[in-house]
Amino acid sequence: MVEHMLFRRIEGLRGSVDELIEGVGGYFNGFTNYDYTAYVEVLPTEYAELGFEIESKRMINAAFDSGEFELERKIVLSEFDMNENDPDFRLMYRASMIAWDTHPYRYAVIGLRDDLNRVSRDELFRYYRRYYNPGNAVLVVVGGLSEDKATELANKYFGNIGSGGESGAVKPWDDGLQGRVRVELKALSDETPRLLITFKVPGAHDIDGLRRLILMDFVVSGDRAFVYGLTSREPMAVPRSSRLYRIVEEGLGDAVYSYYEVTYMNNLYSIIIYNVKDPPDKVIMRVEELIAERPSEDELGFAKERIRTRLAFSMDSPSKLGQIYGLSQLFMGDPRMLVSIIENATKIGDTEYVNFVDKLLGRSISIIYR
Repeated sequence: MVEHMLFRRIEGLRGSVDELIEGVGGYFNGFTNYDYTAYVEVLPTEYAELGFEIESKRMINAAFDSGEFELERKIVLSEFDMNENDPDFRLMYRASMIAWDTHPYRYAVIGLRDDLNRVSRDELFRYYRRYYNPGNAVLVVVGGLSEDKATELANKYFGNIGSGGESGAVKPWDDGLQGRVRVELKALSDETPRLLITFKVPGAHDIDGLRRLILMDFVVSGDRAFVYGLTSREPMAVPRSSRLYRIVEEGLGDAVYSYYEVTYMNNLYSIIIYNVKDPPDKVIMRVEELIAERPSEDELGFAKERIRTRLAFSMDSPSKLGQIYGLSQLFMGDPRMLVSIIENATKIGDTEYVNFVDKLLGRSISIIYR
């Protein structure tokens, strides 16, 4: 809700964000994840200063007009309704409620309907004042500006903003899900039967665990974008070259998708199988067998080559590189650490892989939806 309000009226800007950015041929966006909210401008180099101006004023001068607030509430509630109508969203949400007892990751990022209906303009404004300050922000500049010019503009627009507010930093912690859980849910008559299998996996605070997870992901799912540019995140249809695609080849399901993105603390690695065949327990066992299988030298080589290719692709794109640097600084205090972790994932051997997934399989949730 706060993110939505920060695209509305901002005091001190000579126009709206969309008018200013699109008026010079640029692009803008924003998105909120479990751990952070990001605001993005892609601008011609000669108009780069406009991005600094917008973000500095967005940080302290959002108006939170009452009429605009009620409009954004309706927009966010409509997004909530779209999610609620998506069976995959409902299953992953149910899994997260099982995976954590008290941790906020148990809730969807969009929140709860009751909270969205009840929250007031003043509550959100107090949150904004509490956490939107330079001490909680990472500024990432990628592209045609020199480092000296970027520093000059950062000092010009952010140098006089007081630290104020409170820190949004948290210490990593985890709770819940110490074994395997199996749930059966009744699908609606017009919905495709499916199976969700999800595992508790390391977050970015566990550097060693994250590099092992990256290799496992490429062995099991075959491919993965490290960052998502300026688009939303969706489950990925696994390629035919992946281990998981054997589920389709063996007639145990009609399609297989997987979903994972880097978060600060432990999160879920999800596999969704559509039109899963009976008995579902056989499919669950087969998925675990595929994950646990020791990779061959050829299989490891192929996965590592895909990792290098994806990293090169991400670093060749200014928007993707900006996201990598921003996440790395936010999570690890070093803008280059995430790149280093991804590179180190290509040095893992078959024994380290097997030891990692053996522990992974011990904390899983299976939801049969039919």
